[in-house]
Amino acid sequence: MNSFSRFRMLAPCLALMLSACAVTDTQVQMPPVTQNTDLPALGVLSQTTSSDLNKTCQRMAARHHCQVDAIGAEAFQQSLQQTGLFPIVLLKQPGADYELLISSLSYTDKRNRVQARFTLTWRGLPLKKFDYSLSRNGARDDQAFASELVSHFLRDALAQQVFSPGFLAHNLNSEDYEDDLKAPQQVSNFSLSERRIYNDPLEGSMLTYRDPSFSNDKIEVSVYPIPTSDIGNTDAILEEETEKLRDNLTDFVTDLNLPPLQMSEDIQLSWNMLNKQFKGYYLDAKIEKEGIEPFYASYFFFVQEDKIVKFTTTFPSRFAMEFVKQALPRMSVPGESPFISNLRRL
Repeated sequence: MNSFSRFRMLAPCLALMLSACAVTDTQVQMPPVTQNTDLPALGVLSQTTSSDLNKTCQRMAARHHCQVDAIGAEAFQQSLQQTGLFPIVLLKQPGADYELLISSLSYTDKRNRVQARFTLTWRGLPLKKFDYSLSRNGARDDQAFASELVSHFLRDALAQQVFSPGFLAHNLNSEDYEDDLKAPQQVSNFSLSERRIYNDPLEGSMLTYRDPSFSNDKIEVSVYPIPTSDIGNTDAILEEETEKLRDNLTDFVTDLNLPPLQMSEDIQLSWNMLNKQFKGYYLDAKIEKEGIEPFYASYFFFVQEDKIVKFTTTFPSRFAMEFVKQALPRMSVPGESPFISNLRRL
């Protein structure tokens, strides 16, 4: 089975602890999406070729003293880093999904001026361009102008929410999890307390259910595209997902030097509910050792449309089974988006 190469997803690791539940179902309005106010890592690069600003300089007479790349990328990177809004701002090096390609020029036309274009990209795909022009009077240096241009960019970028999952989905023509992912609000004593949409269409969305009576009881429902071009072989898809989970759990336990983790075999499920057929796999994981608080978790995997639907609980599967049976048939996931469809053809 061929997986997405450059876009391969990392399965999330663990959950918390134990308890139990019983289930019935009520459908009400979904809670609002939790807004992630943290901005992502950002890369900064100079863009000195194939730029409209280059053509602007070429059309000017020599007396205008037009200079391309008038302010170096270093000045912009320093200004962006000093805002404290981004966890890291990389200069001319890979590692960030979001990159800011910056072109600048300075010229004299009755007065000294500087122009700059900021092109925001995600994994090399252009999202939005921002153009600015400033008078270059006084004794200010390049760093001062870079800071002023960055302040204009951030004002507009934050106002337009260009780093939000919704903006990315709209520009990439990927799934709209905010409108198209539906799930029951209440399943017995568990309430849907949080909806999160990841800032990456390949990671999808996660719903969190909590029991207000037991703070450690939590069920997370992750919905994300099948990370392969072959979406017809359900058994192979789910077996690959459970294998990734096992590897992640094993690495987690090893890295933290925890007591041995016990995992059950993959157990197949086949349910007919509400005139729908559901086939999936589940497994249990636990750590039990005298003198420490035990760890229990269970994981359920299903396929709907072209999506993996994964339930992660903080208690054994025997307590989670009825929740899954009640919630699953009442869920509706987004269909395959043009972006994912094109990605699978690569």
